[in-house]
Amino acid sequence: MKIYLNLEAPYEWARVSAKTVTAFGEVPSPADYPIDDEDEVIGVVSGEWVTSHQVNLPAKTRKQFNTALPYSLEEAISEDVENMHFVCPNWKAGEDVAVFVVAKNKMLEWKEVATDHRLPIKQLLPDYALLPFHDAADCSVALSEHGLLTHNRDGTGVSIDPDFLDAWLMNTDTSDIIAVNSEQLAENLIAEHPERDFRFWAFGEKLSHWLEYAQTSTIELWTDTYRPRVSRRNKKVYLLPLALIVLSITLKLGYDSYRYFAMHAEIAAIETEAKSILKKRFPVFKTVASGTERELMEKGIARMGGPDRSKSVHNTLAQAAAILSRQRVSLSDITFRNEELILTCLLNDFSQVDLLNKQFNQRPGLNATLQSSASEDGKIIASYSIKNN
Repeated sequence: MKIYLNLEAPYEWARVSAKTVTAFGEVPSPADYPIDDEDEVIGVVSGEWVTSHQVNLPAKTRKQFNTALPYSLEEAISEDVENMHFVCPNWKAGEDVAVFVVAKNKMLEWKEVATDHRLPIKQLLPDYALLPFHDAADCSVALSEHGLLTHNRDGTGVSIDPDFLDAWLMNTDTSDIIAVNSEQLAENLIAEHPERDFRFWAFGEKLSHWLEYAQTSTIELWTDTYRPRVSRRNKKVYLLPLALIVLSITLKLGYDSYRYFAMHAEIAAIETEAKSILKKRFPVFKTVASGTERELMEKGIARMGGPDRSKSVHNTLAQAAAILSRQRVSLSDITFRNEELILTCLLNDFSQVDLLNKQFNQRPGLNATLQSSASEDGKIIASYSIKNN
């Protein structure tokens, strides 16, 4: 949506969607304008500061036109051209074009208003440029609470005191159809100028009325010299996202630090457990240096194998495992000490205690002895010593 803001008092504003004014009002100062993030902001200034002229110069380039323009209007302007800002929004070589002239100090004043109040104004135009055109009219004349505004189809316009309307008519073609927003003013003009075509058209007296009809104006008084550098949003809007980013980074660093120390503690615990398991399973290793647990484990397993693979602990364990699997028995512990494999099994009932011992001894090359059997917490636990013959 578009929002139109007056840069001078009274600080009137209007928000427009398509050709519908959705909201409007007045505020105490420009700082109070209700600008939304999605609004396209258009600044409006009083036309009494902006004079317009029709110009046709024999220039082939825009640069030549801009150079000659101030001096071509020198006689039409009461001020020194060096102090004036000249704008031609729609220049075309060899054609009559509308030119707008504003004092440079006024441009700086409006720039300061926009900058100080952080108004992200995209386009700046005079108020008379908002007057709508009736389909049958060539000109529009609006009597408002601030004076008299006129707008011509060629883009020019003026803001004048009602007493100077006759002077304006002297530069207006007598064949032009002129739409007037005041019925009383239209009647007076018809009576005073019967040769002209004045028609009453109630298009309102305020900015919010004109925007219901006005087409998009191509007038742009800003140029790079005067355009305010105002960011789209107030910096305060970014404080919350920035705070969230800082908080996220802090939490991430805190979590990473925690994980670092936690992992070191976990690694230390694993190393301690590895040493304990290694010494328990392979008592031959009296001293275990940190970091050597895996290497020593591999050496211990290699020793278990022995030169004869048919009599190795691997073969013994494989044969025992086949019996345990068939009987659906689980192992809870395995120990290899002094060429003896000790298996601690979880049995289903006491009838399996002797059955397992018998089946172990039926395997060629195995010599099994029941070391113990007991019932703990409703489970049958039996330990067997198995050696290779």
